[in-house]
Amino acid sequence: MTHETFHKLVHIVLHHLKEAAPPHDLFAGGKDDWHARARLAHFLAQMPKHRADALELFQSVLDAEPNEEYAQDVEEKVYALQALSALERESEDTKEAALEHINMAIECAESTDFLYKYILRGELWADRWNLMHKLHMTEEAEAEANERIDAFAGLEDAVPHNSYLYYGYRFKAHLAAERGIVLIAKDYMHMALHAMEIPPAYEQPLADAFAAAHENAAWILREVDRATPNPAQLHWDI
Repeated sequence: MTHETFHKLVHIVLHHLKEAAPPHDLFAGGKDDWHARARLAHFLAQMPKHRADALELFQSVLDAEPNEEYAQDVEEKVYALQALSALERESEDTKEAALEHINMAIECAESTDFLYKYILRGELWADRWNLMHKLHMTEEAEAEANERIDAFAGLEDAVPHNSYLYYGYRFKAHLAAERGIVLIAKDYMHMALHAMEIPPAYEQPLADAFAAAHENAAWILREVDRATPNPAQLHWDI
């Protein structure tokens, strides 16, 4: 991508978003700054006509070396890899690349002890497990989820808001739903929610979702998801 194309895409994003546009300084580093390329890619990824540009920009940061002394720098690299994987998993032809890149995101995120501001380690692993499931590696994915869960056995009081447990149990709940085992799916989803901070306003809607008496487990879990607070807006200990 040329410098001219990069600046043209910046202006397309700013014009498209209008009042909601980010500050131009976000891209001040230009094409030669991997942070600017990644940031531009995130916005382009939301515009269907520019998904190919987003992919090109995300792929251009694969070899970028974040400064591991700063959580924000590591997080920005991880976030870009996660977004690249999300774009690639939309196509059958690039699902294996999506798995490779979410693996890179996990490796990068787990290389430090930082508590990141935006990304959740458990969500990264769930992205991996869901991709493995789609690639017919379900047994291995479920085994990994069990390993993550077992690693925190007995630590619920010390680490009450645990993204590994929330996403691990949630993955197992959805597998149980696919297998038509309604009670087990509900049990795993209850366990997932025990690892999450639940504001009082969400307690009754969740109770109503779980109270469904029919056997359509997938429908019940969809209703539970709708009643669950957005994980990105909650406090997590890990």
